[in-house]
Amino acid sequence: MNLRLDIRTKILLLLLANVFMFKKMSIYEHLILATIFTLIVFIFFNQYRALRIYAIYLLFTLYELFLAKVGSLGFIDNLILFSSLLFKTVYFPICAGMVLVGSSKVSELITFLRKIKLSNSVIIVLAVVFRFFPVMLADYSMIKNSLKIKGVGNSPFYYFRHPLKFMEYVFVPYVIISTNIANELSISCLCRGIEHKGKASSIQVLKFKITDYLFMIFLVKLVVFVFIFKI
Repeated sequence: MNLRLDIRTKILLLLLANVFMFKKMSIYEHLILATIFTLIVFIFFNQYRALRIYAIYLLFTLYELFLAKVGSLGFIDNLILFSSLLFKTVYFPICAGMVLVGSSKVSELITFLRKIKLSNSVIIVLAVVFRFFPVMLADYSMIKNSLKIKGVGNSPFYYFRHPLKFMEYVFVPYVIISTNIANELSISCLCRGIEHKGKASSIQVLKFKITDYLFMIFLVKLVVFVFIFKI
């Protein structure tokens, strides 16, 4: 069972992740910090997804450290190195975002946004976006599973060999479904009275627990470690 954090703690983690994203680090320093963020995802969200995203990170890191120095593959080598740089740049926000979106309720987000006195129009947009990505990923998985039942895309690199079929079988229905999801989520928010002008009540209570205090102490030490003592 995963430990739970208050949504304010997870938002703080996301803000720090965006700060760390712009910090200049060596490959080994970045690897240490990436391992820490992966452990956060592992503990507070999902073990399988943490290991999967970390495996991709390690493959890019190993390529930079060893394979790229053995020989040059021309255009392919430049493409892989560029993909590695892009992925590793956004790795910290990705990990923090997975924890925030994957382990938080929309009601928690709405309660927090109301506490900081944001307008209802902004709250509606953020609530829809917040709920959109988990639903979108679930529908994407359903599309791929339904195609596999029909014998389409069973091999690991099927869509790399047939990019046009990916556009036809996956991307086009995915765009249509995504549009419907956005409309349904907007209607759901409106039906729950999110645009009510009066003072809103909520059964959702935001409260820091000892886990949050310990985690924030850990984040403070991590910031000191990264920016003052360095990794």
